[in-house]
Amino acid sequence: MRRLITLSALLAALLFVQLPAGAVDSNLPQATASFNDQVVKVAYNGDTVYSGGLFTRARQTDGTFADRSYLAAVNSRTGALLPFAPALNGTVHELKTGGGYLYVAGKFTEVDGVAMSRIARFSLSTGKLDTAWKPKPSATVYSIEPVGSTVYLGGTFTTVGGHAQPRLAAVNAATGAPVTSFAPAVSEGAVRDLQAGHGRLYVAGVFSMIGGDKKYGKLGAVNPASGAVDTGFVSKVFVLTREVVVSGDRVYAALDGRGGEIRAFTKAGETLWYQAVDGGMQTVEVWGDAVIGGGHFDKACNTNHAGPLGQCVDGVKADRGKLLAVDMNGTLLPWNPGANGVVGAWDATAHPSGANLSVGGSFTTFGGGTMEQKRLAIFD
Repeated sequence: MRRLITLSALLAALLFVQLPAGAVDSNLPQATASFNDQVVKVAYNGDTVYSGGLFTRARQTDGTFADRSYLAAVNSRTGALLPFAPALNGTVHELKTGGGYLYVAGKFTEVDGVAMSRIARFSLSTGKLDTAWKPKPSATVYSIEPVGSTVYLGGTFTTVGGHAQPRLAAVNAATGAPVTSFAPAVSEGAVRDLQAGHGRLYVAGVFSMIGGDKKYGKLGAVNPASGAVDTGFVSKVFVLTREVVVSGDRVYAALDGRGGEIRAFTKAGETLWYQAVDGGMQTVEVWGDAVIGGGHFDKACNTNHAGPLGQCVDGVKADRGKLLAVDMNGTLLPWNPGANGVVGAWDATAHPSGANLSVGGSFTTFGGGTMEQKRLAIFD
């Protein structure tokens, strides 16, 4: 995802890199609708940003409140809460848009009074629930990746639609029926994120093996047609991997271990650099010429030279409250929104045009407590 290259955008990019924290307007988010509990995932359709999580109520920009049961929509340009308000009966863990639909997954079993086991989809044009599409996974779905005629699912389930396919499965985008020819072998634990790219399906999580081999555990790749392990990507990651993102010829991952880090890889899985922090890294996103990381950390290494336990080899750590940015070489940038919260940031996603960045989490303030903005933050 790249911002349009205009003179103003170029100047903004230069300011973003060169000026100290506090001089960049985007250090603080917009004043937008907010929520009474955690936002776990965000997803865009044009200027609409969908939010899913644990919340049951939203606060509008005029200070009034509205019921929103685990799922809501906000205009990312104006910050206004939108009318989209389906009634779910449980937590949302994943949102993804694709093929004309908003895909939603979590722990819910009903949507608008209709039985929907852990996964559902809504028409992006009408907002209506697709009552006929029911994959029926047997347990939690943490990740959805729609690609053409196929929708990939990752989680802790053992069956989908009655078909035995643990942790990683595929269903037909039109019917929701299991694609039985896709048969990856993912052992133990859970799949937490999926990302298509480079002719592969990248798989991240806390699983121990793919294809019976531990060297593909935590972060690996499979053939999107057969599910066979792609032996051309070996990441040598051994900790919980929360998210994986493909941008250009690189792969970026959010590692929730060794204190936490963003790590950049080649298409072969070789490490290019990593940025270490003092808490778990839970999300990673490419926004323009920066790589954004979010989690429950408070400090980051001033350089990308970290030791085997995530310690800053070069000593000094920089204050970075729950969010940070590095350039494409892994150099820490001044951007420091200064968010609070124990859990911090769960998910960061950039607008398809690069116009803004939405972040969901448990935070309630930014700028070291100078601005209140609860659980959803949109940066320009």
